[in-house]
This record gives sequence, C-alpha cells and structure tokens, in this order.
Amino acid sequence: MASTKKISMSKLHELTSLLDQLIKHSFGKTANLNEQFKQYQEMYNILERIRKIESELKLKISNGKPRKANIDAFVRWAREHGSQFDGIKVSEFSGYELGLEATRDFREGEVFVTVPRKIIFSVTTDSKIPEIMKDIPMMMEKNMANVMLALSLIVERFHPTSPWKPYLDVLPDRYSTVLYFSPAEMAELKGTSAFGPALVLFKNIIRQYGYIKQFIQPSTALLKENFTFDLYWYVGILIFLFRFHSS
Repeated sequence: MASTKKISMSKLHELTSLLDQLIKHSFGKTANLNEQFKQYQEMYNILERIRKIESELKLKISNGKPRKANIDAFVRWAREHGSQFDGIKVSEFSGYELGLEATRDFREGEVFVTVPRKIIFSVTTDSKIPEIMKDIPMMMEKNMANVMLALSLIVERFHPTSPWKPYLDVLPDRYSTVLYFSPAEMAELKGTSAFGPALVLFKNIIRQYGYIKQFIQPSTALLKENFTFDLYWYVGILIFLFRFHSS
C-alpha cells in the first residue's frame, strides 16, 4: 500500500514552507480560549493546504474491503498465534461499528480472552523504529513512547509482507472525535468543558506531525513517501484511544 506517486519539487518546496509556518503556530503561546481558537483556525487553514499537496500521493490505509469482511481472517490469525477466546465473537453493532458480542453467559471474574505477548503490537528493540528515531531527537524522550508506537504502526501498514496484516485490516479507518471536526464544528464546543481540551489535543497532534515531518522529509527513506498528516492523524488518535481505554 506504499505510495506509487511522488510530489513535484515545487510542491515539496511549498510543503516545506507550510511546515515551517505550522510549527511556528503550534509552538505559539496563547493567553485565553479565544486566542487558542484563533490559533487553531490558523493551523487548520495551513493544514488544509498541506493535506491537498499530500493527497497527490494517493495513499491507502486499508485493503479496500469493509472491516466486517476482514473479521474471519483476523480471528484465524489470532488463534493461529496463540490467542484463546470462548463465548464471544466480533460483531457489527448499528451506530458503533465493530465490537465484542457475548454468545453465552459469563461468571463474574471469568477470563474469556487471552492474548500472548508476541502478538501485542509494541515497539521492541528489534523493530525498525529505534533506527529511525536517531533522525528525530525528541523521539528519544521517554514520554514519546506513544508516538514511536504510532510510527511503528505506519511502517507496518506499508510493509507488503507485514505479519500484522490481518490485524491492521480490521482496524477502523475513522473515529468520531474532535480531531475530525471542521472549524465550524469545533466552534460548537464553545461554552463547554470540552472546548479547551479539544483545542489542546489538536495542537499537540499538529505539533508532533510538523516536527516529525521536518526530519522525515529529507532523510528517512522508510517513511519519506508514506508519512502524511491524514495518516499520522488517524494513527495518532488510534494510539491515543487505545491508551485511554486501556488505562
């Protein structure tokens, strides 16, 4: 699923300039929510121009099939690699997409799923990511483990023979979160307790993307043609939600 197209040199120069502007805005300080929202709007406008350029790569983040069509392959893969589960199945729920459905009653405290560590997706010493991280100074900080995990997932997504393919194919391709809001939709949060955190979350993802892109674009062949804002946005929120739900 790697990119088969390249961006022209003129577009690359424009992209570099836009990234500089984006990073400058993302590190700018604000004194109140009104200033935060204005900063958000400025970043959003720059991002729309970046996304238009990056869309020329025509990257795909799925195998083109509905998630439901990938369930059987995922279940076989999980069992073949030592996962054990009884009394449950992966089902599609109206309005909620995929989830686990119980097919029998369970006793309190009963274990119904076990997953061996070897198929828990993580950044390990033998992965491709630590080598890449040498090009990106902030990645060596301990609190950036979630970003390293996101980059690892991106690398696997575009690896033609990835052993994780059945797992990757069953992942969602979109989430209903503030990271997908338009400025008009974001403005609807004004006056609520969610407005400030939503702006901060957006800003943090933007800052990470811009910073990483600056280092990847000239030097890291493994991600150079595959690292786009839309892909990082998707994977970043995926990792964020996985950490939130498992905490």
